[in-house]
Amino acid sequence: MLRHINNQKTGAMIDRKEISKIYAPVSNVGQSELIASLERIPAEYFEVTRQIVEYAEVILDTKLKANIYYSLADHLNFAIDRYNSNLTLGNRVFWKMKTYYPTEFQIGVHALSIIKNNLDIELPKEEAANIVFHIINASNSVDNSNVLEVSSLVDNILQTLRVLTHGKIKQEGINYDRFVTHIKFFSERYISGNMLADDPTLLEHVFESYQEASQIGLKLEKTIYTLYEK
Repeated sequence: MLRHINNQKTGAMIDRKEISKIYAPVSNVGQSELIASLERIPAEYFEVTRQIVEYAEVILDTKLKANIYYSLADHLNFAIDRYNSNLTLGNRVFWKMKTYYPTEFQIGVHALSIIKNNLDIELPKEEAANIVFHIINASNSVDNSNVLEVSSLVDNILQTLRVLTHGKIKQEGINYDRFVTHIKFFSERYISGNMLADDPTLLEHVFESYQEASQIGLKLEKTIYTLYEK
């Protein structure tokens, strides 16, 4: 960092009142791109981001990482550009986020209201899932390193079960919600390699009492192995 002071020798102590300019070199390409990107984002988008982040922190009772202020504002900038250009993009993880991260998803829905109230722009509902993704990535209380991998495994399991049960699984109600939660926890353990220890007695009881479901479980096991080879 270079402080520009007239008629001063190198190494001399300088009174802050005499400093007219401070030059900070930006030689790193990433830093240059970040500054250029910040200059493209309207100031009101940062205000909207602040409101969304503060709301999320209250609901989640956690402090989000500071990088969300840039990442989310940057995302809103592109999302609104697409909106103004009548270019809407689908979100393949919309239903995953809505199902597997319900609390965060409601924050995303509320964020759309904040955007509407501040900017008079009504973004499509799919944008709620994109906002959720940024919130999860900025959360200190969630292991978010494999959010999409876990979500994809949950989705693969549920789709396979629909085929194996010929669509007989009722996809609503507290039982289904509880079932999805179990699948989500299983997927997190499976992806991270932290599986629970076997319980032979329980397994034997399940296979005897729920033979049809057990056969479906065995077929599902083969499917998961085929997809992930473990």
